[in-house]
Amino acid sequence: MRIRHAAALLLVLIAPACLPTGDDIERELEQQLKSVAGPWHGVSDGTNLIVLEFQLQPGAGNAVTGTGSMREANAAAAVPITVTGTFVRPRLTLTFNGMVYEGHAVQGTVQGDYTTVAGLQGPLHLTGTGYTRDLQLLLAEEQMPE
Repeated sequence: MRIRHAAALLLVLIAPACLPTGDDIERELEQQLKSVAGPWHGVSDGTNLIVLEFQLQPGAGNAVTGTGSMREANAAAAVPITVTGTFVRPRLTLTFNGMVYEGHAVQGTVQGDYTTVAGLQGPLHLTGTGYTRDLQLLLAEEQMPE
């Protein structure tokens, strides 16, 4: 009987040590929120929507860079893109180079406040020689399987 009580007491004393503290949870959340590194997916609105797939990596300071692809709904194939930008939480600013939209070589820019829950929603501003267009865009980090 004493062994059972001792084992129960030991379990009661050890169990809380195994649980993360509020500080542990806050540190983990802070680490996740301060980075936008990883795979991303974006979709614009409209009849000729754009799908973006890209990977971001941290750069010097607040810079981020990446590569991926862009596919216009009416295009035969995806085109490769490069991504540059900055992330100063919560503000994320990205520029997409190598895009082709409605037959125009364009550069796309988007900026807004980013949260891991809602992603980033805002206008994707497309500019090219003699061409300007704004599309609503939703960007989100893809969740990695655990």
